[in-house]
Amino acid sequence: MLSFFLDFFWILGQTKSMADSSIETKKTLLESAKKEFLQKGFAGASLRTIAANAGVTTGAMYRHFKDKDAFFCALVDDAVEATKKVVMFADSKTHAGFDSPHMQKHIDFETKMTFDFLDYMFENFDAFTLLLTKAGGSAHERFQETICELYTKNCEDTFKWMRKQGFAAKKVSSMTVHFMASTVINAFCDIILHKMTKKQAAAYISDVMEFTRAGWLALSQCKI
Repeated sequence: MLSFFLDFFWILGQTKSMADSSIETKKTLLESAKKEFLQKGFAGASLRTIAANAGVTTGAMYRHFKDKDAFFCALVDDAVEATKKVVMFADSKTHAGFDSPHMQKHIDFETKMTFDFLDYMFENFDAFTLLLTKAGGSAHERFQETICELYTKNCEDTFKWMRKQGFAAKKVSSMTVHFMASTVINAFCDIILHKMTKKQAAAYISDVMEFTRAGWLALSQCKI
């Protein structure tokens, strides 16, 4: 019986060791892939180079990642989902949670959400650099356009709701909403594209928020 338990715990230890080794190998591969993508972009990156720089055989690499896109997605998917989550706060459902879409509570909520996301961007600067400058040919090559379309759709939805509720007196055209929405999205992208410091980015986004908020109010003839 003692021998059985000793064998059991030895096997358990070996299994844990193998699992730890697998996790470490995957981490090393991802670090190698990020470096390769940042240097050469998705299209120019080489799976052989990723494996070689990680000190892993191509066979072992394919046990973790089936292709180049799988590597890229593993590096950026969390940033994509975090961005989509923030953009969804522009929908009418979120605005309906406030007594008025432009009351101070809503402005405070929007400001906190914006700067929390700014913190997230700087914590994941490489992921956003990959998405905005190195994604050509990958599943996320239209990241900026996709986010802009989603934000525009949610802003349009909110404007319709505001008119229905009597908060806004004027109908704003779809192209105008697209222009205003893309201005906000492009502003966040500029932070990455121009490699701003966090201090520069915070000042820039504050100005953009002030500018666009005034624009939204004026265009829709919103009753605060």
